[in-house]
Amino acid sequence: MAFEGLPEQINSFENGPESIPTMEEVRSIFERLVKGAEFEQVRMREDGDGLYLWDIKVAEEEGYTEYSYMRKGRYPEGQASRTAIHATFFDADGMPTGGHPVARFENGAWKILA
Repeated sequence: MAFEGLPEQINSFENGPESIPTMEEVRSIFERLVKGAEFEQVRMREDGDGLYLWDIKVAEEEGYTEYSYMRKGRYPEGQASRTAIHATFFDADGMPTGGHPVARFENGAWKILA
């Protein structure tokens, strides 16, 4: 409820029902992103609505890349304002060197950004 003269706050983590990608859909996007490279599963979490977190790792010549899927919402492992996959790059010592979003799930469809 908003007070008179003050705008209502909108919680971007809880904006009504949203289409949820299946595990198979997320796997398909991971496979497109890694372009046929072998990947190792780092962790996977599900709740009553299905898959909400999935991290995979791809070995590179000078380190590795970790791809992290998170469904929109709040979870023990973190929170996301939109359903997306992010890539984080690590050097040979396991230190992160950068990262960015590589795919977003919008209006029931995936959009590859990288």
